Amino acid sequence: MGQIMAYNGNMSQTPTTSVLTKRAESLTRRAFRHLLWETYAPVLALAALFILLFVVAAASGFWQFIGDPWRLIGLVFAVFFVVKAALAARRTLVPTRSQARRRVEHDSGLSHRPLDTVVDTPALETLDDLDDPAKNQAWQNHLKKSQEQIQRAGTSSLRPALAPIDKYYLRLALPVMLLLAFMVGAGDNYERLRASLTPGWVSGASGKSAHYEAWIDPPAYTARPPSYFKGQKSLPTPEGSEFVARISGVKTAPRLIIRQKNGHTIRISPKRLGPQSFEARAIIEHDSTASFRLGKSEQVWGLDVAIDQMPIVTFDEAPDAGKRDRLEFKYSLEDDYGVESLLLSMALQSDPDVSEQISIALPGSSVRSAKQEPGGLDLTKHKWAGKKVTGRLLAVDGKRQVGSTALHDFIVPDKIFVEPLAKAVAEQRLLMLAGTDEYAPMKSAKPVVEKHQPIFAVDRPDLAIDRAPEPVRRTALLIDAITNKPAGVFEDPSVYMGLRHIYRRLQTAREQDELGGIPEDLWTIALRAEFGLLGDALEDMKRAERALNNAMARRAPQREVDALFERYNEAVDRYMEQLMLDAVKNAKSSADGGDSGGGGDNFQMDEIQALLDAIEEANRMGDTAAARKALTKLAQLLENMQIQLAEGGGGSGSGVGEGMSEELKEALEELNDILGEQRRLRDETQDAGRAEADQGSGQDEASNGQSGGEQSQDGPSGRDLAEQQGEIGELLRSLEDGTEQPGGGKEGDKNGAGSDGDIKDALNDARDAMGRSQRALEDGEYYGAGRAQSDAIDALRQAGEGLLAQEAQRLLDADETGGNREAGGNGDPFGRGDGGDGIGESDIDVPEKSDQQRARELLEELRRRSGEQEREKIERDYLERLLERF
Repeated sequence: MGQIMAYNGNMSQTPTTSVLTKRAESLTRRAFRHLLWETYAPVLALAALFILLFVVAAASGFWQFIGDPWRLIGLVFAVFFVVKAALAARRTLVPTRSQARRRVEHDSGLSHRPLDTVVDTPALETLDDLDDPAKNQAWQNHLKKSQEQIQRAGTSSLRPALAPIDKYYLRLALPVMLLLAFMVGAGDNYERLRASLTPGWVSGASGKSAHYEAWIDPPAYTARPPSYFKGQKSLPTPEGSEFVARISGVKTAPRLIIRQKNGHTIRISPKRLGPQSFEARAIIEHDSTASFRLGKSEQVWGLDVAIDQMPIVTFDEAPDAGKRDRLEFKYSLEDDYGVESLLLSMALQSDPDVSEQISIALPGSSVRSAKQEPGGLDLTKHKWAGKKVTGRLLAVDGKRQVGSTALHDFIVPDKIFVEPLAKAVAEQRLLMLAGTDEYAPMKSAKPVVEKHQPIFAVDRPDLAIDRAPEPVRRTALLIDAITNKPAGVFEDPSVYMGLRHIYRRLQTAREQDELGGIPEDLWTIALRAEFGLLGDALEDMKRAERALNNAMARRAPQREVDALFERYNEAVDRYMEQLMLDAVKNAKSSADGGDSGGGGDNFQMDEIQALLDAIEEANRMGDTAAARKALTKLAQLLENMQIQLAEGGGGSGSGVGEGMSEELKEALEELNDILGEQRRLRDETQDAGRAEADQGSGQDEASNGQSGGEQSQDGPSGRDLAEQQGEIGELLRSLEDGTEQPGGGKEGDKNGAGSDGDIKDALNDARDAMGRSQRALEDGEYYGAGRAQSDAIDALRQAGEGLLAQEAQRLLDADETGGNREAGGNGDPFGRGDGGDGIGESDIDVPEKSDQQRARELLEELRRRSGEQEREKIERDYLERLLERF
């Protein structure tokens, strides 16, 4: 049998047979397609009719216009006939390949089924038939005749299938209607078909009743108002803006189509805002056109995207060490929408792979342009202080794009300490900053008890300091060396106690995390050793100044700025108190030593208060640049006061201590002592109040039992605090009795600042506040007592400032009488010349209330007009330049 199959295969693979076979198959396939059309076209014709009619209605916008329920009825009919036709087609027999061959043979007039012959094989019953010449010859003759007929065969003809059921030639009209419908809905056919097939309820909509509104919301970092399409077909659009389009007057809204010029299309379904109001939003990154289309009506908006450019920043003056150990430089920057942050990036020259970035305060929250802008940083606390670095400025805009300057080499300024102890502590701090490596692993977990050491001892060097990095161990050794014999080395016990505390921490720490905060503590101790209490007050004031400056630069909420300003005001008050105390001590030392050298000029508290008021008012009005400028001038003013007091000022005027009466010096010292005692009592009162709040049930027992009863077994009771308040009041009365007649030359102008009347009023206010505090403490009302004590502290501070101002006026009058001053008496009280850094009342104008309201109204009007796109471009540019000044 295998030989028979091989024989047949070889016979059928002759070249002539192969060609005829392909022709036969081609004719058969064509005939088969004709049979399929003739069989199923009548069955599916009605379903196709309803489908085409539905599509024509959708593409032409008919369904969109009339809406439901008619659309749903048409959809139901189309689906019904489609299902019916599908069921009928399923019952219809599929034509066979043999029927297709019969169609070809019939239409070509062929006989004896030649198409079957070329694909058929002879049926040989036995192997002996292979060698029978008669049978083989008969088959070859039959095959030859079939091939001759196939060569004459033609294609089959298509029988009319729709003509019998379509007497009105709808089969020709429907394609024309479909073509016209697609032409009518060109560009929106997909949306119309999609909306027509939506299963939900679709209301009819007409372009005549629709109203459109659109605008562009630029990114917040551009600080630009929204731009409205008012009679304009296109608008410039900042990159990343949000396009907002609204359509109203329709119950069902079409989708918003955004076609980008790069060929990408975005379709957005609007959100319902009301019964007949819808809104669609999209972020625009490329040039695009946005459109709504209802029937023949189409609303199109052009969106011309303006690419956000990279910020440009350059050094005008390279970084270098400046005054007060600050790194100073000048820079210029420019950005189309404003630079939001400026960073100084530094890398060690000895190790370029190690870098750090430090934020620099900008003159505003978003700066579009700055020329020759001065910049400065206090890097004396940085771990790279005194080292050579390579740095550059990085300008970051609202889109987080970064612009960079060229690289510059400079040395990070370090703090110059004069006192040997302060210098030693600063060196130990540098060692701690370098000791950032992890502790060595523990060698043994078993306890090791040394000889002559109790078993309960907490010191375990093998678990703690012995495992520390080398810089940490060296720091502990140096601190132990300088604190071993404190006699004659430490004048301030706070410095000694702080160093010993750090030493104990270094000895007991077992991980690097336990060393956190030690470098900062060492820096504070170094300042305390160098400047005393004044150094602490100055550092607190600088810290508060930086916080306030940064808050105004980033346009923080007004509540946050007010809180920081209040904190800065308190820091200035503490700094002024310490300056006043140091001035008295220096004056006393100069008098005892017979030093006749001139000190700093007289204190002028009015100028400081004017600056504080100017800062507050400028911030409230939104003039951040003026507020930060006044803040910088005030900081320089206060530091100049310290320099004048420390170095004598170098002026020819009389110092604070020179010519000051002994009675006034003693009065100031006593007043400062009373102020310190009152501040201490306020702290204790606050602690007692917190303890009372924590105890809960103890409050009722204390208030119902005994007046000002004990709130805590460890802290003082209200009665004890009241007794201390009474003692402070007695000290104040003694001070008043001793200064009622301060002597000749002490009485100032009764109507001027710092007059005897003002000082007496301040002292009376302090005495009254102390009385209220004492009564409140006796009643156990700690909150009311704290408020009264704060009022007493403010009154005492005003009395001290009044005494200094009075003495300064007396010295000024004496100098004018002696001819030591020019006519008019306009000398700067802080030793500055006409070109100094200070500013007077003429430099900062504190506006009246009416001016403030007018400024706010003007600012709102400028913002409103700048958002009106129908104005000329030159006018809008002018308005934007005006807004930049605010």
